[in-house]
Amino acid sequence: MMEQPMIPIYTLREVMDWQNVNLVNDNIWAFDLSLKLLKEENLHYPTKVICFGLFLVKSGEAELNIDFQKIHLVKNDILHLFPNNVLEFKKLSDDCQIKAVVVSIDYFSQLNLELTSQQAFDILSNNYSKLISLSPSICATISYNIKRIQRLNDPNDTRFFNTEMLKLYFSLIMYDLANFTQNQLRSNNFKSIRKEDIAIQFAAMVVQNFRSRKDVQYYADLLFITRTHLTRTIKDVFQKTPKEIIEDRIIAEAKTLLLKNDLSISQIMEDLKYNDQAAFTKFFKKKAGVTPHQYRKR
Repeated sequence: MMEQPMIPIYTLREVMDWQNVNLVNDNIWAFDLSLKLLKEENLHYPTKVICFGLFLVKSGEAELNIDFQKIHLVKNDILHLFPNNVLEFKKLSDDCQIKAVVVSIDYFSQLNLELTSQQAFDILSNNYSKLISLSPSICATISYNIKRIQRLNDPNDTRFFNTEMLKLYFSLIMYDLANFTQNQLRSNNFKSIRKEDIAIQFAAMVVQNFRSRKDVQYYADLLFITRTHLTRTIKDVFQKTPKEIIEDRIIAEAKTLLLKNDLSISQIMEDLKYNDQAAFTKFFKKKAGVTPHQYRKR
């Protein structure tokens, strides 16, 4: 009998059942995340939850991994979580307080947000983890709206239109993020839309093709730009080279596959289109610090 993957995958409903959460609408859940909760619930293990989520840092600092890539959060940062992300909390400072809201895929798709495709790209791109540093005022507004969602979703709240108001307040959060993003673009505090567009397209192409195409020139040709221009653009937007992003995606996938007991190292190499085991082992150790065998035994 085939063994199950070692990374647990949960629906939002399963997580809420596990936490004994009772809500007015079980497709949206707002909660507070602190060091105390992290320790109590043993959330230091890679987990995938099939939902959209926002994590807003109110105070302190947090370190976590998204798809095995380290993310460092500080006060006023907000992080987007997507259904395909593997989430692992690594460290929270003693004073860290995070306001979180997660929603099911169905709930999100039914919001009918009136955003342009570019605005949706700017806010909701799920091809590369999205971290935005907010102004204190926007942070306070979003925090307030998350608190309202917490209250409205409490079964003890006696209002008549809780379900409708929940959608309203979550939509307000998304519009606040859209407004903030657009204002930053206009003031040149964000990268230009053209650069952002190239970066997002590149990241999407890497997700689709990283197994078979690991050469940067291939992606430059697909985007009809020079390799030099692609490298400069990706470094400006993501602070990494195109090669590093391709390699990071390969390593993230290799780590995920290594946590599945039913796949041999040879099968993983085949999936990632590697023919030379010595070369793959050397590459993996250079990026991960250990060999594939050592990583699997952790």
